[in-house]
Amino acid sequence: MNVSKEIHKTNCNKKVWQRSFHDHIIRNEHDYEEIWQYIDNNPLKWESDCFYCEK
Repeated sequence: MNVSKEIHKTNCNKKVWQRSFHDHIIRNEHDYEEIWQYIDNNPLKWESDCFYCEK
Protein backbone atom coordinates (compact mmCIF):
# COMPACT_ATOMS: atom_id res chain seq x y z
CA MET A 1 0.00 0.00 0.00
CA ASN A 2 2.78 2.45 0.86
CA VAL A 3 4.51 1.78 -2.44
CA SER A 4 1.32 2.65 -4.30
CA LYS A 5 0.92 5.87 -2.34
CA GLU A 6 4.46 6.97 -3.18
CA ILE A 7 4.04 6.18 -6.87
CA HIS A 8 0.75 8.08 -7.00
CA LYS A 9 2.40 11.15 -5.49
CA THR A 10 4.54 11.50 -8.60
CA ASN A 11 2.27 10.00 -11.25
CA CYS A 12 -1.36 9.59 -10.31
CA ASN A 13 -2.24 7.83 -13.59
CA LYS A 14 0.31 5.06 -13.19
CA LYS A 15 -1.22 1.66 -12.40
CA VAL A 16 1.10 -0.53 -10.38
CA TRP A 17 -1.01 -3.44 -9.20
CA GLN A 18 -3.07 -5.91 -11.12
CA ARG A 19 -6.73 -5.64 -10.21
CA SER A 20 -8.51 -8.63 -8.68
CA PHE A 21 -5.20 -10.27 -7.90
CA HIS A 22 -4.58 -12.09 -4.66
CA ASP A 23 -1.59 -13.79 -3.11
CA HIS A 24 -1.61 -17.30 -1.80
CA ILE A 25 0.73 -18.59 0.85
CA ILE A 26 1.99 -22.07 0.12
CA ARG A 27 1.28 -23.89 3.36
CA ASN A 28 2.02 -27.50 2.52
CA GLU A 29 3.14 -29.94 -0.12
CA HIS A 30 -0.35 -30.21 -1.60
CA ASP A 31 -0.56 -26.43 -2.15
CA TYR A 32 2.87 -26.47 -3.73
CA GLU A 33 1.95 -29.29 -6.12
CA GLU A 34 -1.28 -27.60 -7.23
CA ILE A 35 0.46 -24.30 -7.89
CA TRP A 36 3.33 -26.00 -9.68
CA GLN A 37 0.89 -27.88 -11.93
CA TYR A 38 -0.91 -24.63 -12.75
CA ILE A 39 2.34 -22.87 -13.65
CA ASP A 40 3.62 -25.82 -15.62
CA ASN A 41 0.42 -26.44 -17.60
CA ASN A 42 -0.92 -22.94 -18.07
CA PRO A 43 1.17 -22.02 -21.15
CA LEU A 44 -0.28 -25.04 -22.92
CA LYS A 45 -3.72 -23.39 -22.73
CA TRP A 46 -2.60 -20.13 -24.35
CA GLU A 47 -4.01 -20.88 -27.80
CA SER A 48 -7.48 -21.37 -26.34
CA ASP A 49 -7.35 -18.10 -24.39
CA CYS A 50 -9.66 -15.30 -25.51
CA PHE A 51 -6.66 -12.94 -25.80
CA TYR A 52 -4.67 -15.23 -28.03
CA CYS A 53 -4.06 -14.07 -31.55
CA GLU A 54 -1.95 -15.86 -34.07
CA LYS A 55 0.78 -13.75 -35.65
